[in-house]
Amino acid sequence: MENSREKLEQELDGAAAAAAENRGNGEKKAALPYSALSLSRKNLFMWAAVFFAMLSFAARIVYYSPIREGSEGTGAFLFPFLFIVLPGLCYLFFTIDLVFKGKKELYRTSRPVLAFAIFLAARALWLFGEGKNGATSAVIAAALTALYILCAILYRFAVNTGGRRRNIALRRTLALAALFACLAAETLLVLLPMLKEALPARLYFAEASLLLNAIAAILVLIGAKKIESEHPLPMAGDRKDGRRIRSLDPMNSVAVYVMNERNTANNLFNDSVEISKTEAYIREKREQGLDNFGYTHLLLAAYARTVSQRPAVNRFISGQKVFSRGEHIEIAMTIKKDMSLDGSETIVSITLSPEDTAETVYQKFNKEVEAVKATSELDSGFDKFAGLVNYIPGVLLKFTVWLVKLLDYFGLLPNFITKISPFHGSIFVTSMGSLGIPPVYHHLYDFGNIPVFLAFGMKRSENELQSDGSVSRKKYIDFTVNVDERICDGYYFASAFKLFKRCIADPYRLDEPPESVVWDIE
Repeated sequence: MENSREKLEQELDGAAAAAAENRGNGEKKAALPYSALSLSRKNLFMWAAVFFAMLSFAARIVYYSPIREGSEGTGAFLFPFLFIVLPGLCYLFFTIDLVFKGKKELYRTSRPVLAFAIFLAARALWLFGEGKNGATSAVIAAALTALYILCAILYRFAVNTGGRRRNIALRRTLALAALFACLAAETLLVLLPMLKEALPARLYFAEASLLLNAIAAILVLIGAKKIESEHPLPMAGDRKDGRRIRSLDPMNSVAVYVMNERNTANNLFNDSVEISKTEAYIREKREQGLDNFGYTHLLLAAYARTVSQRPAVNRFISGQKVFSRGEHIEIAMTIKKDMSLDGSETIVSITLSPEDTAETVYQKFNKEVEAVKATSELDSGFDKFAGLVNYIPGVLLKFTVWLVKLLDYFGLLPNFITKISPFHGSIFVTSMGSLGIPPVYHHLYDFGNIPVFLAFGMKRSENELQSDGSVSRKKYIDFTVNVDERICDGYYFASAFKLFKRCIADPYRLDEPPESVVWDIE
């Protein structure tokens, strides 16, 4: 996924540079279809927002740290956790997301903002119930509660614009108006009445914390810059390993709930491809210095080329939603250190791009395989991770697996797990040809998100009767495919695998990158 992010950043940076150049030349460039708000680390407003957020947290610590009689929540057993730790986590995640994700995924800052708004709403209602700090008006308590939540919703509405969205300026204006209203309401309804009652000075730190927090959010919206792209930009609801497809028809959206398991939505088929040109092509590649270039390299290159023109086969289902991997093609394969009954085996993951040629695929594949085979016991990253998990006692291990599945459902698995997992990817490929048997119909895995399983067998010969009455001996390779039917319809699948077969039967087209790459729908 990192390669995709780097390409996205280069594209956006290039688009921004071109736009600046056109403005300098007095030319007007047509707006690109996808827009979002961005706040990079070079923007002073970002650092000002971080400063005010930290200042707000400091004011909160000053107010809540001394446990004195009359302080709100001092009678609660979980007081430090509820009034310092939880809000502190909101500040922490806000600043982390702002600093590290603000350039491309500013929408992430809306999550801690919403969490903090819920905390403030609960606090306002609690103060009214306890009659603290002069909060004796139910109307004011309800108004503040509604205002906090409204501010959070409008903030998310303003920064979550990664799709084909219009009226970004209007979104920003509405959010700013709500935040300024929050500042005014805190001042008029809370701060000024407190001043009239001549309360202790430390009580004002609580309201100062709220005001500074609102200022931080205002600075984010004021300083954010509009970025544009030809392709959809990241937005809320996307996963780390894929972009959510939002323009599917209702039938497809409901189908993932009706067929909620991958193995209840699988379709199987088998086919074969004639390999006369293929064998000649493989011999040429070996003569050019690509040692051991074979059908595995060719099949992977053919699949990458298929994804470049039929991107829907690179989708996956997770959390009852449909996602697209975009330019990230993750292929999982099983390899053995040596072809013996007791030879160790492992699973490797190869990351490909739609622009890859056959030679590029050869280099990427060999690099990954050689790195794994260089280990003494053929250990991949997943093998080492599984070895650690295996130390967990059986009962706890069952709970651990359940927890991992739950996190995966909501897209919360850490990157290091999904990166090494053989159950997360675009396709699982297995070669039966090296074992000397026909291809099997392999099941899909309910865990993870791999939607396609491809198995290919050994070469076979067949005598065919020609139109002139002669008999010609042809060579074929059989393959079987198990697909998750929910990612696209049957017509699309048929078109994709016809293209896949053409790339294998006539592989010379794989020597050059595709003329263009087709992007998936919104």
